[in-house]
Amino acid sequence: MLHGGKREKAFTEAARRSRLSVALGLAAGFTLSLGLLLLLLWFAGEVAEGESQRLDTAVLLWIHSSFPAWLGLPMRLATGLGYYWVVAPLALACGYAFYRRGLASSAVLLVVSTFGSVLLTTGLKAVYARPRPELFDSGYTASFYSFPSGHATVAVGFYGALALLLAFRFRGWRRVAVLLSGALVVVLIGLSRLYLGVHYPTDVLAGYLSALLWLACVGAALKLYLYLRRPGPGDPPA
Repeated sequence: MLHGGKREKAFTEAARRSRLSVALGLAAGFTLSLGLLLLLLWFAGEVAEGESQRLDTAVLLWIHSSFPAWLGLPMRLATGLGYYWVVAPLALACGYAFYRRGLASSAVLLVVSTFGSVLLTTGLKAVYARPRPELFDSGYTASFYSFPSGHATVAVGFYGALALLLAFRFRGWRRVAVLLSGALVVVLIGLSRLYLGVHYPTDVLAGYLSALLWLACVGAALKLYLYLRRPGPGDPPA
């Protein structure tokens, strides 16, 4: 009986810590989501009212005049990483790899983050209908509207989410290397859109923010779902 009482007490304590962990995680996710939403709305308001146009134009022209011409090919390669037809099969392949390793929640998070980012940015583009910049001719053309950048959104929605999921399973320098690699890819894709002259800086920043907002919401919802679906001591494995 004594051992049974200890086990019950340990179970109760673990369950309490699990509930506390979920509550703190949801609170952090809600706070982050709210902050990102407010920032995104502010960006959108500045763009809609034309308040950002002068700075956008100045930064884009500075990039065009300051960055060397030989970066043209590397930037085209970097921007190629953000095409939907490149990201979609990569997301499905990585999601399947996670699933095969028994990491179903990671697979769901990555796939929903990626394809949700595509839908989100497409909807926002249609709402704001911002024309693309025509400040210089880089020899590269892009279709549809400019705000927010779909490449930037997908960069965070897929490459950023993948880096976070992988870094969670590493320690030490490997974790740092994965996070830095993910951040580098995200930055390069966004910068490539500016170098090629098909987006304003606020387009790229809004793309990053919208994807981070979506990722935070999906992560919080998935954490809550897993907790409610499999209650017990400790968090369910991600």
